[in-house]
This record gives sequence, C-alpha cells and structure tokens, in this order.
Amino acid sequence: MKKHLYVIGGTMGAGKTTVCNILKKKLKNSVFLDGDWCWNMEPFQVTEETKAMVMDNITHILNNFLACSAYDHVIFCWVLHEQEILDTLLSRLVCRNAEVHLYSLILDEKSLEKRLNKDICQGLRQKDILERSIERIPLYEKLNTKKIHVSRQTPEETAAAILRDTGIEDNEKEEEKKMENINKKESAFPEDLESLKKELEAYRKMHRGVKQEYDSIVRQMEKQKEAGRAKSATYRQLMGRKLTYGTMLDLYKLYDLED
Repeated sequence: MKKHLYVIGGTMGAGKTTVCNILKKKLKNSVFLDGDWCWNMEPFQVTEETKAMVMDNITHILNNFLACSAYDHVIFCWVLHEQEILDTLLSRLVCRNAEVHLYSLILDEKSLEKRLNKDICQGLRQKDILERSIERIPLYEKLNTKKIHVSRQTPEETAAAILRDTGIEDNEKEEEKKMENINKKESAFPEDLESLKKELEAYRKMHRGVKQEYDSIVRQMEKQKEAGRAKSATYRQLMGRKLTYGTMLDLYKLYDLED
C-alpha cells in the first residue's frame, strides 16, 4: 500500500495538534509527530544551532516513520510559516513511496486573538505570543500549500475536510459501522432464538403425531396376523406405511427432535 504524508502548518492556536490527533484516529495504521515536541526545552531558545537541531530531530523521526512498514499514514504538524522551512523539510525526507499532502490552517485575526487570549488566561501561553502569531497570518497565504480557513469550523470539521480532499477512507466511521452491524446481529439473536424454539416445538408436536400413527399401524398389523391375514393386500399396505413412519421416527431420533 502506498504511504501518505500529511504536513499541516498554521499559527499557534490554529488547532493543528487537535486536528492531527483526530486524523490519527480516523486513518488506519497512522502515526503522528508534532514538531514542537522535538525542541520542548526550558528555557525555550531559538538560535541557529537549536533551529538546525530541531530540523534534524524532525526529519530523522519522520524518515523512520516513513520507512516503517507498520504505518500507512504519517501525520506531522508545525508552525511552518515560511516556504523555505517547508522546502528544507521536504528536501530531507525520503518520500519516494509516499504521497505528500500539504495544508495550512488559517485563522482571521479576531478568531486567533480570541483563541490565544483564552490560552494566555489559562497560563498555557506567554503574552508575547499574540503579536507574533497575528503578524504571521499573511505569510500562510503565500505558501505552496492547500489553505483551510478554520475560523468558523471545529477541529472535527477540519479533519473531515482533509479526508474529503485526499479521498481517503475514514477508518473510524468504518469501525463504527462494523460495530453497529455486530450490535444489530446481537440484538436480533434473541428473536432468531425464539423463532428457532417455536420451530423445534412444532417438529416435536409432529413427532408425537408420527409416533401415534406408527403405533396404530403396528396394532393393526397385529390384528391382521391374529386374523390369519398376514399375506393379505391390507397387511402389505400396512407394512409399507410402517416402513415410511419408522424411517421418519429414525430421522427425528437422529436430529434429536423427539418429543
């Protein structure tokens, strides 16, 4: 199976990590890397050395994911606000057997400010992040990526838009359908069982009738013998009927349908 690499960029607060985690659940045999995990340091330092280091870390991990037969879908997200960064990343990845999907998640200024202020109030981000992120919004329009405007849509809707664009099956929905079918079969089982019980009861009632008829034939044959008519046409007819009903009783016994 051909591999797929999803590279998803966007400002801080665009919802990249959330969208990627949703995609990871929806894409069968998938793995996810957030670029920020590759330089999660304290204090956070952006220097030529640390920038080179994080790129080495990212490309090394992504190439390992792409080379691993366990994964069909490799998902990566990072800020990726400059074409040069994107080009450097792609040039160092071994994508010969992978289809690459490039996306930028874009917010309007008001929506971005609202999201980041919420994170700042919760102590999740520093105050200086707001101005830098707003300044980067126009840069994403210049990138060679597909743009998804996420100001008025949920992460689930964004993930669904990516799946529609790639034409790749939503594995999570397929699994849900399978579970629904299993549940339907399980819920139908008691009804099937009741139906089977009724059929068995009907067969057992029939067995009672067959047994009664067989016994009646045997009694009639005994009377014919006592009357010296063992060679009569009536006796021969009774023998034929006894054989037929006897065979039926053997079948009831064989399939455990005796009353």
